[in-house]
Amino acid sequence: MYRARNRRNDDGSGVRGPNSALTQFLKEQGISAENIRDRWLETQKKEAEEAQQRDEDNSETESDEDIKPNAIKNNLSKKSSRSRKRESSSSEEDDEDDVNSDDDGDDDDYKPEARLRRLKGADINDSDEEEEAPLGSERKKKILSLSGEKKISPQQAKARHQQRKTRRKKAANLLDRKNSLISSLQDICIKIISKSIAEYNAQSMVEHIRDTLGGVSLENLNKLAKALTKNRALNDDTLQLFLNTSLTSLAFYDCSRLSYEGYKRLAIFSPHLESLSLQMCGQLNNEALLYLAEKLPNLKELYLDGPFLINEATWIKFFDLMKGRLTAFHVSNTHRFNDGSLSAMLINCGSSLNSLGLATLDTVTNYALLPQYLGSPDFHTLILEEPSRETDINDEVIINLLGCVGQSLTKFSVNRCTGLTDACIMNGFLPFLSVSGKSKITDLELEELDQVTTDGIVLLFSSIKFPLLRKCSLKRCFSLGDGALIELLLNSSATLEELNLNGLKSLTSEAFTFMACPNLKQINLGFIHSVNDKIVEEISRNNQNISIIEVYGDNQVTGKCLPRNGVNIIGRQSDSM
Repeated sequence: MYRARNRRNDDGSGVRGPNSALTQFLKEQGISAENIRDRWLETQKKEAEEAQQRDEDNSETESDEDIKPNAIKNNLSKKSSRSRKRESSSSEEDDEDDVNSDDDGDDDDYKPEARLRRLKGADINDSDEEEEAPLGSERKKKILSLSGEKKISPQQAKARHQQRKTRRKKAANLLDRKNSLISSLQDICIKIISKSIAEYNAQSMVEHIRDTLGGVSLENLNKLAKALTKNRALNDDTLQLFLNTSLTSLAFYDCSRLSYEGYKRLAIFSPHLESLSLQMCGQLNNEALLYLAEKLPNLKELYLDGPFLINEATWIKFFDLMKGRLTAFHVSNTHRFNDGSLSAMLINCGSSLNSLGLATLDTVTNYALLPQYLGSPDFHTLILEEPSRETDINDEVIINLLGCVGQSLTKFSVNRCTGLTDACIMNGFLPFLSVSGKSKITDLELEELDQVTTDGIVLLFSSIKFPLLRKCSLKRCFSLGDGALIELLLNSSATLEELNLNGLKSLTSEAFTFMACPNLKQINLGFIHSVNDKIVEEISRNNQNISIIEVYGDNQVTGKCLPRNGVNIIGRQSDSM
């Protein structure tokens, strides 16, 4: 994240920031708004005089009925030669202004054909000149090919439009991970409601929904929240759909248009909330956060992404208010949550926490405090991702932390903690992640650990059994080879549902011959050079429940690849919109 720094300019010019630097440059070059305006007025005046002269010439030509045919031809030739001289002597700006000041003034002047002819020296408004130098058939074809315009029938245009619409819908379904083109009636209703709220007056639509449908069921609130946030339609007005006194859990995925007053209203009308997730909550301020802590007495789980308005003093007061009752706390993408905030959280809530997530916190460096306060026997989720410095989360920190909570973990993520090495696996994972050789881990994410090698992963999966592992991500662990994947499949192929191997460029085709996971639903094979049509087809046949295969950056996966029915291939370069 970029942060502005206070820098002093020593050249005495007084330049401060990029805008004033641009102004200084223009001043040195003798360019000013007044000069530009004078030139523009001069051009407009010249244009008006030339237009008036052309009108007078045309009126004289039309009114003179006694001129002989030869004289008419001479006049026309002289006039066309004068117009050509004017065009050759004028600049490109004058050419454009002349076109704008013509009597026709229609939109045809802006078509690619007209612009090409104008560049070739032909006046698109001079019909006499067009008669003297008509466009040849080859030139017309060239212009049409350059402009991209072809004459097609209305039926063909309609068919093409329908094809584009179908491709867009298919692409949207792929990106949304939808396997079926037919949506359920429930999903259709939610989609229509969210679309209507986004297009029409949100306040009246909310009232109409409550009057006609009696509101939305608690089961569908999360679906509606996801649909609204996808269209960025969640605001203070649409928030009223979710104000329900019986609500205990609520997740908003895009709160960027929700004001701090909206957060306060949520706390007032949904006082029994126990779990609250607010993603992209940039307008959540100090007052609103403390209001949530005071007005939600049952709040136990809080997930915040982007609360960059909240300062250290407010964090400290918030954790003091939540002392003893906060069991899950996740925060990400804010530079104001610092070591002081972390210390306050651990002192007040460390003993009660069962789930902790700290990601992309630029000012947190003292992760060594975590093992001193975390130790709940029910601790199940630990997420530490992307520290500001590689040395902030190192092998020692993770080893000590796993020694406190490792045996009870079910979800463990250390994505982009690039300071971790094989030593962390040998001295931390092996002794502390298992009980009697078996681990409770269901989600294991080790993304972008470029210092972890194949030997370390082989040692991990050969020493510990993972009978519950459903999701595993080894994305961009560049040092991993075939042995790591084979050992993972030998260990947990029966339970795996999601597997991310994106960027493992050292994998060969032999590693995928062992892949037969009966419960595998989704796999990411992006940017693996050995992946081709044959491998994708074999994976789709050998894994009966797989529905999504991602192949971004795999040049050898072509349109000739024919996977099993029901398998969607995402990211294939041959697919076009």
